[in-house]
Amino acid sequence: MFTAISRSGVLAFGALLIASCDSPRHESSSGDVAATVGQTAPASATTARVDSASASSAERSPRRVVINGVDLTGVGYDRGSDSASVVVVNFSDFGCPYCGSFARETEPAIEREYVETGKVFLKHVPFVAGMFPNSRQAARAAECAGEQGKFWPMHDRLYATQKEWKPALSPYALFQKHAASIGLDAARFSTCYTGEALHPRTRQATEAADRLGVRVTPSFIVNGRPVEGALPLAQFRVLLDAALGRD
Repeated sequence: MFTAISRSGVLAFGALLIASCDSPRHESSSGDVAATVGQTAPASATTARVDSASASSAERSPRRVVINGVDLTGVGYDRGSDSASVVVVNFSDFGCPYCGSFARETEPAIEREYVETGKVFLKHVPFVAGMFPNSRQAARAAECAGEQGKFWPMHDRLYATQKEWKPALSPYALFQKHAASIGLDAARFSTCYTGEALHPRTRQATEAADRLGVRVTPSFIVNGRPVEGALPLAQFRVLLDAALGRD
């Protein structure tokens, strides 16, 4: 279902697809992804998909996002204005090195220039592609931080320390240090982390990725159009400016 966005008088990204990790789990087909974005979901539609006891409402949005019939409302973590004209969905795996480089090098500028200025609504969907060591455990740490309203601080630390926790025999000790550094309740974090092997929110995100046929990390959907790979900042700016209707 995912294919790289092609040049339609604006962009050509084929050579950039090397900056991605390809999962063998999915098949890809061509064409744009049908999307419904920009509507505000009724409260019941949002709460039906999000367990308020397991995630902070500060990291949620009532904005409805449906891609090819898959309702992503309440899936993942949201940033930006609900009224932004451009919606970007980012499917990433904490173990993916290219997701890490995007999170560290490109995403901060995108957030400053487009998200914080109200131009772009960003939905981050952390799923498990199943091909990176300890990525399932990292996703669990992130979701356990999310239960205490600290998903984004944990997100930043996990990507900053990929090279430390990925080869670890047991990454839990490092995750505990991250939890302490961002002010999490240690007992709550431990109880969450030692619970289900796959956090329910990670399962929800991974099922959504499966249904959409996501096979490359990171994968983006920009106003319904799929883009595979960690584009350099300059290319991502061109992509977003085109979506915003700029010259």
